[in-house]
Amino acid sequence: MARSSTAADGSPRRILDAAIEVFAERSFDGASTRDIAARAGVTQPLLNYHFSSKDELWHAAVDAIFEQLDDALRIRTAGLRGVDPLTTAKLLVREFVHFSARHPQLHRIITGEGKTDGERMRWMTDRHTKPLYEATRDIFTPLADAGQVVDLPFASIYYILTGAGPHMFVLGPEFHRVTGLDPTADDVIERHADAIIGLLFTA
Repeated sequence: MARSSTAADGSPRRILDAAIEVFAERSFDGASTRDIAARAGVTQPLLNYHFSSKDELWHAAVDAIFEQLDDALRIRTAGLRGVDPLTTAKLLVREFVHFSARHPQLHRIITGEGKTDGERMRWMTDRHTKPLYEATRDIFTPLADAGQVVDLPFASIYYILTGAGPHMFVLGPEFHRVTGLDPTADDVIERHADAIIGLLFTA
């Protein structure tokens, strides 16, 4: 189990941030704790003090990036109390697209692990992606019943949202080379959020 993440020097947080980056870039098999320690600016023994293995560090890093997404959606939801369900859903989709633009590492990790039916995929799915799927379904089902969402199976809607929503940020360097647009620019992100909302909602 990881040591306290509240150490005065902040090294556990730096290690987790670096681990998210490296695992997203190189996948679990391609990453090394030596590379992560170097990216974090810490020594290998210090990394080993906080995280006893690469496997433990991967689990902690995945928890950390999903926690950031959960926090962003929770804070956005809290600010929408009293807002009608359709507007709430659209604004949460917009928040998700903005988060994806700021944190493409999340979807790079999901894509990397989701291709193989292994222990890490099953753990990530059971702990994070399946609950997200179910929470999204709870939001969309009443809107679908009211005819405010495109007439598609929810599984298709979910993977349109979580596929098309982050994809141009996941492939940021390619997107920039192909289109000449900066995927981190606010106007580009906003237009993409508008496009995803336009794909999913009929009202």
